[in-house]
Amino acid sequence: MASTPDPRLARLSNPYDPAARGGINYIWDASYLNGRYYLYFSPLPALIFYMPYRILRGGYPPDSLAGVVFSSWAFLAAVAFTYLALALSIAHNARPRQIPFALWVVFIGCGGVGVFVLAEVRIYEVSIMAGMAMTATWAYALVRFVQSPTSAKAAWMGWWLALAIAARPNLGILILVTAGVVIRSVKGPSTLLKKLAATCVPLTVIAAAMLWYNTVRFGKPGEFGHAYQLTGISMQGRAVCRLRSFPELFRFGNNSMHYVFWPLIVHADFPFVNLANSKLDPAVSFPGSEEVVGVAPLVPLTILGAFLALLFALRVELPDEGTRAAVYLMAGAWLIMAGLSTCWYVVVRYELDFMLLMTAATVICIEKGFDLLANLHIRMIPLRVAVAVLACYSWLVGLLLGFVGREHAFERYHPELFHRIAHWIRIAGI
Repeated sequence: MASTPDPRLARLSNPYDPAARGGINYIWDASYLNGRYYLYFSPLPALIFYMPYRILRGGYPPDSLAGVVFSSWAFLAAVAFTYLALALSIAHNARPRQIPFALWVVFIGCGGVGVFVLAEVRIYEVSIMAGMAMTATWAYALVRFVQSPTSAKAAWMGWWLALAIAARPNLGILILVTAGVVIRSVKGPSTLLKKLAATCVPLTVIAAAMLWYNTVRFGKPGEFGHAYQLTGISMQGRAVCRLRSFPELFRFGNNSMHYVFWPLIVHADFPFVNLANSKLDPAVSFPGSEEVVGVAPLVPLTILGAFLALLFALRVELPDEGTRAAVYLMAGAWLIMAGLSTCWYVVVRYELDFMLLMTAATVICIEKGFDLLANLHIRMIPLRVAVAVLACYSWLVGLLLGFVGREHAFERYHPELFHRIAHWIRIAGI
């Protein structure tokens, strides 16, 4: 980082002890080593957005602009995945969509925590939104590969997976899903080896670059800077994400409960909804608390989508390429959530890693479920209405959460606009 640390930090025997840093100014959460500050995040957002922007415009963009760009990228890629997967499913079933695609598009865009997080964007959110853009593009590459499993498309899928992992190392769990996609989509050992090799080449190149980068800045290929982080506690010798003991197993259960079931707060004043802070055990978690919400209260259709994906996965053969891609994507989303649940902090921005993937996969699974029910001559209109109502609920609540933001960020940054909207709503009698 360009910022110069206070020279008194270098004179401390242990600058990572918060008590020893008393009275010394420092950048919160920055990694400090050998008299320099580093970000413990990947350089990917800087390489693909901040540096090109500086070259073109002569200055660095605000983090909020980077967040909007990466979020828009992720949204468009998720919609592209959904459109292609639905097209493949419809071509196989010869049935029209049961829900208007425009409603699904709004559901994907607003039916989650993305708008809430966009209310205040810092470097934390930028790194996660960059990873979200990469995983959404990986999802589109995945359905293209399932549609036509060529070596070129395997390499393309591996490329976006590699960039996703570079942005967010916890997304490396998607390697398991990608390997499963290649193995299930290709027949013959020689062809399989070619496709696996094509997928692994970009992964190997990006991994080598990241290992070199970590070695140059921290002296260890596997160190991303967490051990040198200047935060509320010393990070020396701490494992941020792990599952090796009963306390950590209980932490996993508590974190999973937060990500799946943690409720919304509903109240009478605009914007009518808010998020509750997490409740974590400080013995095995970071001693802090931020807002979080479960996917079930916010996007209940994802629970139905996950259930349908499980049913489809238990079949001997998945019926079409679009449904197969959705099942793979849903599996990847839940694996990401499980991986995050092994970590010692729970916060709403982490949900960007998996919630968009869940909503995109849910669209395909529900449409496929409608098709199976129609074959049983079940009356579809009540089911379609119920799904449409739940989709509208999710995008409406997600949009309202955009008027909240982390620690009421929207009101803090736009007080006049916030109170003007609240006044209009009171006059309208809502």
